[in-house]
Amino acid sequence: MGVWLAGALLVGTIVWRPLAEQQSRETIKVAVVSYLSYAPIFVAQEEGFFAAEGLAVELLSVTRISTAIPALVQGDIDVLPAAIMPSYFNIINRGGLMKVVAGKGYNSSEGCAYSGIMARRKLLESGELSSARDMAGRRVSTERTSPSYYRFNKFLVAADLTLDDLTVIDIPAAAKFDAFKSGALDVATASEPWVTRYERAGDALLWSRTSNHLPGFQFGYLLFGKNLLEDNIEAGERFILAYLKAVRHLNAEGKSEQHIDVLEKYTGLDRDLLAEACWAPLRNDGRAQPESLEEYQHWALEQGLIDFIAPIDLLYEPRFIDRANRLLADESNGG
Repeated sequence: MGVWLAGALLVGTIVWRPLAEQQSRETIKVAVVSYLSYAPIFVAQEEGFFAAEGLAVELLSVTRISTAIPALVQGDIDVLPAAIMPSYFNIINRGGLMKVVAGKGYNSSEGCAYSGIMARRKLLESGELSSARDMAGRRVSTERTSPSYYRFNKFLVAADLTLDDLTVIDIPAAAKFDAFKSGALDVATASEPWVTRYERAGDALLWSRTSNHLPGFQFGYLLFGKNLLEDNIEAGERFILAYLKAVRHLNAEGKSEQHIDVLEKYTGLDRDLLAEACWAPLRNDGRAQPESLEEYQHWALEQGLIDFIAPIDLLYEPRFIDRANRLLADESNGG
């Protein structure tokens, strides 16, 4: 975790500007954690995309993104970039005003693997884990209410297994190095930078990338609360335009030295790790995928994690990202 995040639940970044400039900018509060999937937010902040739209964006650090959902509904924050989770739907279904307005990371079948199933190296090399069915009776680390459980459950179902067929243990990410090494852990879900970190340590390998069993699935979203959905729509439009510009800049430039500088600052990860790790894939149009929201809801209902299925128009407001795409298309066409 970077120094800028340390020691606080909610700490805004401080950027000194002339008083007149500070007064002219509109403040938007965004909850963040120091994950690689937040790259477009960090790039938009550091490289001036938000400022160019007349926005003073405060990045507010939270230890767990799920804890920021009530703050979004209550208006204490304006934007919540987050992985998909049951609490989205439960709060919206109970009348909380927040909506998905754009997409973030998704599972691409091309290029590197941002997330997947890790397995103990010795089991893979010995052939003891030659198929997913071989997980039966193995020690597995997963958490049923975490976003990663959805992809792990899909992996299980494809192998005709359930959690009852496994020995489920709760191990923090940092403790998995020793657990893989000692043989206390056989299989675990992981996202970057942990995929690279575990492989570097030498005792675990990426066994199956998430896109193998959830191709194209949108796992990350941007959500707006009442302020930007109803009270200050114009500021929300400018925020999403800046966000989409950052997404396209990231896709065009990739792991440039400039982008590595930004992620090193905001995540606290060292440059070599950032250069080696897979960065979350981003769709160039920044749109959320309604089919992913629907698919996840049906699964969550079957698992008893949500109360009922909400219609897409209650969950997703596409006008912001649609407008941003139109404006950028006009710019590229000389309009």
